[in-house]
Amino acid sequence: MTVNIVTMGKLLSDGAARRLRQLASDAQRECRLPSLVVGVASHGRILDSVLLGSANITTATSPGLDAQYRVGSITKTFTAVGVMQLVAEGRIGLSDPIGRHWINAPHPDLTIASLLTHSSGLQREATAEVGTSGALPSREELPANAAAARLLYPSGYWWHYSNLGFALLGELMAQVCGQSWESQVTERILKPLGLERTTTFPQPPAAQGYSVLPFTDEIVAELPGDSGALAPAGQLWSTATDLARWIDFLIRGNPEILPATHLELMRAPRVIADLEHWTTAFGLGLVLRRQGERVFVGHTGAMPGFLAALLGSPASGNSVVLFTNSTAGVDIGQLAAGILELVEEDTLDPTPWQPADPPPTEFASALGRWWSEWSEFVFRWRDGELQSVAADAPADAAPNRFRQVRPDVFVTTSGPERGEELQLVRDPSGRVVRMYHATYPLTRATPQNGGTD
Repeated sequence: MTVNIVTMGKLLSDGAARRLRQLASDAQRECRLPSLVVGVASHGRILDSVLLGSANITTATSPGLDAQYRVGSITKTFTAVGVMQLVAEGRIGLSDPIGRHWINAPHPDLTIASLLTHSSGLQREATAEVGTSGALPSREELPANAAAARLLYPSGYWWHYSNLGFALLGELMAQVCGQSWESQVTERILKPLGLERTTTFPQPPAAQGYSVLPFTDEIVAELPGDSGALAPAGQLWSTATDLARWIDFLIRGNPEILPATHLELMRAPRVIADLEHWTTAFGLGLVLRRQGERVFVGHTGAMPGFLAALLGSPASGNSVVLFTNSTAGVDIGQLAAGILELVEEDTLDPTPWQPADPPPTEFASALGRWWSEWSEFVFRWRDGELQSVAADAPADAAPNRFRQVRPDVFVTTSGPERGEELQLVRDPSGRVVRMYHATYPLTRATPQNGGTD
């Protein structure tokens, strides 16, 4: 049974919706995918979708936005948020070695940040003795199993993906809180965000996973499986509806779950995973993918019988969720990135400009054009805050934003000089006549004779 449904919302134009349907149909047919679910969302709400094939061949069950698929390593984004909650609460630090919080931890000197960014040097998978079934270790078996794992290189040298590293992070959460990884994710993340269809084991309706044989069109059903101690790396099942809301949280945040500053840290690039082209980087548990001039955040997932992708644009709030019930056959991350790029090119920001109240009187004389080291900067009052940009910067360049911390002293909260201070210097009349940003002087005068005054 083949089902082809396009749900039209208000996000895509008719032409873009047709291109979306063509992309999805080509991928499902050419890559021989039993089913393909594509959800295109804006700010957490799916507005356009394509549903193709069968979630279960035997029962001829159609795929749906609320049908569960196994999301594999997208689970790591939930684990990472759980770890960052403990960081935000001051219970652990990113630079802390895990041995500081876990007695008798394997590889106790590995830092929390290195495990989150896959730069610890730890081998990819849990160890399996020769001649055994290769079954994944239980939580009780994890410490001894991980202790036998190799460090492939010194921590911080290179990026190397490690499922075992996220198993250690899940157990670290349990050691710190005295509560299992599953319980913490459920109680502190899933329930508060209302992600009721995201679970550790499948709940109907759920897709059946398959492997498609390479030289025929036959399929083999895959068992759901239990990841054991590696559950924090890839155990979860979820729906397109739930994951659209999840990526919206990762982009826009919810202070009741995690402070915005800590989500920014998660989205910031920490290590380049693709050294040849610099198209893929990792933040703290999140994948950063460059697609042309845009950078998307999210993660992909792969488990026996399933592939999944989740990507969002922090700039626009648009996102894409992809599921298929096939072990292999398609570059799910590239497909998701291509679809999200199509969405970004088709949609425009509908928010109109509106006039606002004037700035506080004491800052009016700081606005306008200033010079520093032969470069011109424009200071302006926008969105209720003081900002600055280079005079020759493109229109969409991110500004320096400033937050006042004491009289005539600001801290830079974003932009290239984030964290640095801006100091205002006034003449006897109270007019701002000079400023210092990151200790560099700014003056009103156009530079002449080699000086900036």
